[in-house]
Amino acid sequence: MKLLHLASLLTLGITSVKSLTITDDPTAILNHTFDYIIVGGGTAGATYNSSRLTEDVQTTVLVIEAGDDLRNDTRTTDPGLYAVADYTNISWGYVITNQTIGGKQQIINAGKVLGGSSAINGMQWSRGTVEQYDALEELGNEGWNFKTMQQYMKKAENFHIPNANQTSLGVGFIATAHGNNGNIDSGFPNPYPCPSCNMWDALVNSTAQTYPGLRADNKVDQCDGDPRGVARCSYSITPGSSDGATQNIRIWKAKTQLQLPSPKGVAFEVLANTSSSQSFVAQVAKEVIVTSGALGSPKFLELSGIGDRRILENFDIPVVADLPSAGIANAYIGTDFLNGPPGHTSVAGLAAFVTLPQILGPNAAADYVQLMQSTIKARAGSLVSSGAAVSVKGMEKILTIQARQFGLEDAPVVEIVYILIPGSPIAVGSSAWGLIPQYRGTVHVASSDPRVPPVGNSPCLYAYLSCLTYDTTVNPNYLADAQDFSLLVNMSMVLRQIWSPPAVKQFASTEILPGASVQSDEEFADFVTNNYTPITHPIGSLAMLPQDMGGSVDSNLRVYGVHGVRVADASVLPIQISAHLSSTVYGIAEKAADSIRGL
Repeated sequence: MKLLHLASLLTLGITSVKSLTITDDPTAILNHTFDYIIVGGGTAGATYNSSRLTEDVQTTVLVIEAGDDLRNDTRTTDPGLYAVADYTNISWGYVITNQTIGGKQQIINAGKVLGGSSAINGMQWSRGTVEQYDALEELGNEGWNFKTMQQYMKKAENFHIPNANQTSLGVGFIATAHGNNGNIDSGFPNPYPCPSCNMWDALVNSTAQTYPGLRADNKVDQCDGDPRGVARCSYSITPGSSDGATQNIRIWKAKTQLQLPSPKGVAFEVLANTSSSQSFVAQVAKEVIVTSGALGSPKFLELSGIGDRRILENFDIPVVADLPSAGIANAYIGTDFLNGPPGHTSVAGLAAFVTLPQILGPNAAADYVQLMQSTIKARAGSLVSSGAAVSVKGMEKILTIQARQFGLEDAPVVEIVYILIPGSPIAVGSSAWGLIPQYRGTVHVASSDPRVPPVGNSPCLYAYLSCLTYDTTVNPNYLADAQDFSLLVNMSMVLRQIWSPPAVKQFASTEILPGASVQSDEEFADFVTNNYTPITHPIGSLAMLPQDMGGSVDSNLRVYGVHGVRVADASVLPIQISAHLSSTVYGIAEKAADSIRGL
C-alpha cells in the first residue's frame, strides 16, 4: 500500500506515564515495529491513547510530538501563567488570515509542548450540557451521548474533594459529577487564596443580580451536565500526571521532517541542514492515530494526501483519499473587560454560563430564536457555497440542533470568565464569548513544504514566534454571522454593569477596557470589531459525522477512505459544547482507547 505523506516538526513525548523512553535520536526507532503510532503528544495523544493502549504490556506505542517535555516548568503547571505561556516558544501561534470583521491578523495559540494545549491553557475544568452530548448521537454517532461521555470523562478524572475551609469560602461541588480514580487531577486551589475570595463573592452577587434567574449558590457544578449559573472554577491542576508505569512506550524527540504515515509505517526525513537529510522508518503493525488537535490534525492528513482533492492537487500533493470535509472548523472569539488595580494576585477565578433569556429577556430571546430557525436553510446553503461546509443536509441538521439549544433546551450561550490577568499585578477583568457560534471557518495547508509560510500570513506578527514558518492557512470567519456579532456586543455592554456596584468597585476602581469613552451601542460595536480576540477552543475540523453529512471520521473515529488511520482529538467534535474542552477531549481519548482495543 502506498505510504501517506505528512510533514511536520517533531518531538516525541508522553505526559501520562511515569516511566517511559524519551529520545531525540531517530535511529532509536530503527528495527522496531510498533503496534500503534500516535501523531501528536497533546491532550488526547500523549495523555490517554498511549497509556491506555499500553495497559497490555505486550502493546508498543510510538508517540510523536513537536514540543519538549516541560512537566516541571511553571508555564505548564501554574494556571495563573497560561497567557504568559502563549507568548513563548511553547505555543505554535497559528497566524490567521485577515478577517472580514475587524480586518486584522491574530494568533490562535496551541500547545507546542508535551501535553499540548492542556499544558498551556487556563486548566479550567467544565463540561457541556446533557443535551449537547446527546446531540452527538442524534447526528449519527451511535454510543456518543451524555451517559457514555460522562462515564469516560469521569474515568479520566481524579477529583480532589474540597475541604471545609474551601467550601466555607464559596466553593461548591456535586460529588457524583466527578471521578476519583483517573490520571487527571482536578479540583480547586488549596489553600484557597484570599482576599481574592472576597472579590469573587462580590462578583458572584453582581452577576446574579445582573442576570435574573442565574443560579449562584454552591450547588452549581460545571461538570454535572448543567453548567448554567455562576460558580468558582475548578481546574485540572496537574494535567497529564499519572502513576501508571510502562516501558513499552517509546518517545522520539527530534526536529525533523515527518513524511509518511500509513498502516505500514511512518517514514521520517531528518533535516540536517537545507541541503542534506537522512531518512528513517518506524514500522506500525496496527494503526496510526492522529491526535494533533483541531488545527494540526487536518494539516497532518492533507499533507498525507487525505483531504479535498482540489486543495491537494493545487499543491501537487498526491491524492490518497478525496475527503472534502477535512479542515472545516469552528471556534470561539471573545472580548475583554479590564479593570485595575486589584491589590493582590491569585490563580482562582469564576465562570458564569448564561442563557439567552437571561441575557436578552424572554421576549427578545424568543424573537432571536425565531430568526435563527427561519434562516437555517439559507445559512446552511451560504456556508456550503463559501467553502465553510460541504453538506447542506449536515449543516441544516447542526443549525437546527443549535437553534433548539438556544431556545427549548435553554443551554448556556455565553460564558463569562473572571480572572486576575496573568503576569499582571494591576489588572483584574472578565472575558465573554459566545458558546454556540453560527459561523464556520477553515484550516488547510498552504504548501506541501512545512517550511513555507502560509499565503497572506506574516510569520513574524509577534516577536515570540521568532519568525517560525507554518504550512497552514487558518480562516475562522469570526463573527461572519450577524446574530453572533450582536450577541457579543450585547455581552460587552452588560459586563460594565457587573463591574459597577460599589461592592465590586472596591476591588477594581478604574476601567481600562473598553474605557469610559465607549458609551453608545455604536461605540460598543466598534469596540467589539476592533478588539475581539480568539478563544482557543477550536473543534470540528475532522468532524465525526456520516460522510454524506460532511463527516471526516465515523463513530469509531476511523478516517473515511483509508484503512488503519483514526483521529481522536477535539477536531472530531461536530458541534460546539458550552464548556472548556479539556475534560471532553480526555473523555474522547478514553472512549477512543476502548474502541481501538475492541472493548
